[in-house]
Amino acid sequence: MVVILLLQMAAVLVGVDWSDDTTRPQVTGPLVALAPLGFLGLLVALMGDRLDNPRRRQTPLRWLICGLSALLAVGMLVAIPFSLDGAAGDPAQAENLEQGRLALVEARQFRADDERVKAVGEQLAQAGQLAADASDEDKIKAAETLIDEQIAQMDQQLKKVEGQQNRQSQQRLIGGTASAAVLAVAFVLLALTAVL
Repeated sequence: MVVILLLQMAAVLVGVDWSDDTTRPQVTGPLVALAPLGFLGLLVALMGDRLDNPRRRQTPLRWLICGLSALLAVGMLVAIPFSLDGAAGDPAQAENLEQGRLALVEARQFRADDERVKAVGEQLAQAGQLAADASDEDKIKAAETLIDEQIAQMDQQLKKVEGQQNRQSQQRLIGGTASAAVLAVAFVLLALTAVL
C-alpha cells in the first residue's frame, strides 16, 4: 500500500506544470486523498512487525516505518499552506467573477446616465415594444424598468457565482486543510509509536 501511495504521489507531482505561473498546482487534494492509504499500509506493517517481534523494541522495519511516517507528516504540513491559499481555486472562475463585477458596475453607470436611458426608451418605441403614442416619460420609464431588471438579473447571477466560490473555498478548507492537519498528527503519532 505504501508503494502504491508513493507511485500515486509521484504521478501527481510529475503531472504538475511547476513552471506555469498562471495556474496554481492542485496537489493538496490528491495528496490528502491518497495519504490514508499510506497510513493504513504503515500501520499494518507496524502491527505485523510488533506481532512478529514482540520483545524487540527497535527493528529496521520499525525505523523505516518511522522515517516514512515522518516524511508523510512533513508532506501533510507542506500541503496545508497550499490548501489555505485563496488563489487555489479555479483561475478561470475567478476571472469570470471579476468580469461579472465589472459588467455590473458598467450597467449601473449606464443606468445613471439619463441620455443613455432616454436612447434605450427611443429604441424600445422604434422596436414596437411601446404604444405608438407613448410619451417621453413612458419611454424613459420603460427603459428604466428594462435596465433595472437586467441589473437585478446580473446581480443575482453574480451572488450565485460568489456563493458557489465561497462553498468551494469552505470545502477546500475542510477537505484539504483540516484533513491534512489530522493526517499530519496521525503520521507523527505513528512515527513515534514505531520507535517507542
